[in-house]
Formats: sequence, structure tokens, C-alpha cells
Amino acid sequence: MNAISCTPTWHEGFLELLPRIERQVRRLLRGLKGEALDDAYSEAVAQAAVNYCRLAEQGREADAYATPLAAYAVLAGRNGRQLGSSRAKHDALASDRREEAAGWAELIADRHATPAEIAAVRVDFRDWLDHLPEVKRRLAQTLADGETTQGAAELFGVSAGRISQLRRELAESWRAFTAAPAPPG
Repeated sequence: MNAISCTPTWHEGFLELLPRIERQVRRLLRGLKGEALDDAYSEAVAQAAVNYCRLAEQGREADAYATPLAAYAVLAGRNGRQLGSSRAKHDALASDRREEAAGWAELIADRHATPAEIAAVRVDFRDWLDHLPEVKRRLAQTLADGETTQGAAELFGVSAGRISQLRRELAESWRAFTAAPAPPG
């Protein structure tokens, strides 16, 4: 990414919005804990600053509101877009791989599961995601990362009831995807 070329005058406007942006970011990230929360929070606030700066460069400071700045910043982080990062797509330690492992830890946390079974679930999960339409894939990843029904509803611009319906559809889809084929008869 190119260096930010805006003048320091944008700082005042951003600092005025910052408390509201921080409140919104905390609300949108409320399902995260510990280091994951710290990282996501810092990334989102930085992303909001960059987005505000870009608006300022275009003379559009009046279009900057805390809620959309926070929402887009959090969504960018969830989609793996990080500031100043040139991620290696196949890097096992890339943020999307860490989030995938962390978000589905409960799924594979069975103490009786073998490493082979855990690896199989991870492979199956990626394959299942690849078969979903884009919106359902993003929703599945958002829910897998620990977002609440209400939080997902706000991020996707639908009701919490619709997210619950989609969650059930995703669960049924996962069960069907992982069901053992019927024996030949």
C-alpha cells in the first residue's frame, strides 16, 4: 500500500470521531477475547483512520461517520485485509489460517480426536466452504470466528432471525456434506 499522503489537518476530525469509532469497534468485536481481540481492535481503529484520511484527501470529511467507519474497518479485518501487509497466500501462519483454526477449535476440541481426524475436519471444512455461495461462505466464516447472531445481523444488514435461519441452513449443509455415503445396496 502507498504511504498516506494527507496533511495533518485530518487528525482533528478523526480524533473527534475516535471515541464513537472505538465504541462501535468494541461492540462489533465483542465475541473475541485476549490477543485476538487486541489485534482485531488495533487493526480496525487503524483501518478507520486510513479510511477517514482517504475521505479527507477527497474533501469528504462531512461524509465520515463513526458507525460506517467502524463497520467497514472490522469487516476489512475479518476479510483478511490488513494494513501494511503483503500476506503470503499459502503461509500457514497467515491471519486467515490462524482465525480458521481458532474459530473452529471447539469443533475439533474433542480430546479423543486423533491428529488425523482433526486434519480431516479442517480439510472438509475448507472444501465445504468452497461449495457455498459467496455470501453464505462469508457468513459461515463470520459465525465460525465467534460472532454472535446479533453481531452478524448488523454486519450483514439483515435481521437476527434471518441469521438464525441461515445458521440452521449452514448446520444442515455441513451435516449433509460430512455424512457418510449410504452403503451400496
